[in-house]
Amino acid sequence: MKTPLDRGFFSRDNAKKFAQLSGKSLRNGMASRIIRPWDWILLPALLAVAATVVLGTPFQPFGFQLPEPVWPLILAFAWPLIRPSYIAPVVLAALGMFLDFYWSAAGGFYTLCLMLVYGVLILARAYVIGQDWRVVFGAWFAAVLAFFAIGVLLIALDTGFVVRLWGVFEQMIATVALFPIVLFMLEKFVNADVRFQ
Repeated sequence: MKTPLDRGFFSRDNAKKFAQLSGKSLRNGMASRIIRPWDWILLPALLAVAATVVLGTPFQPFGFQLPEPVWPLILAFAWPLIRPSYIAPVVLAALGMFLDFYWSAAGGFYTLCLMLVYGVLILARAYVIGQDWRVVFGAWFAAVLAFFAIGVLLIALDTGFVVRLWGVFEQMIATVALFPIVLFMLEKFVNADVRFQ
């Protein structure tokens, strides 16, 4: 006597036929849900560099300057929440060095600020991951505020002068407005890889 799952649509013969018709085995379907470092580390890093360069162009529509948010801060926030990795801090350090060069900052300035945010979020990962979007937004806002506060403090210690705070506030608001991208990355990558479920 056949078991209930061996009859009709659920029989093994039908499963084999379906796999042959679709051209894929069940194993291939599972492999397509494995997220590689290119998907969640390297491609977003390249997009952050491209967005920084595009918004840094001297184009002023209607006499206004384009906002210049700190795009790699999205990655410093999202990567430790998605999954701790050995590759992410190295790429983040490279992004920080790129920002140091592109915005003519002191060597290691943006790298240090991004790494501090990354390190704090590695420690706070258990408290943020899986929470409602309001909690994640609160953590994002706190991370952005801490990033810019650390930046102002380091510049004041290095030069002895306080930067123009209105410009810092404008850049901070432009960076906070990137929260939907953070939410998109978390929803796309946190539970996407079958190896980490």
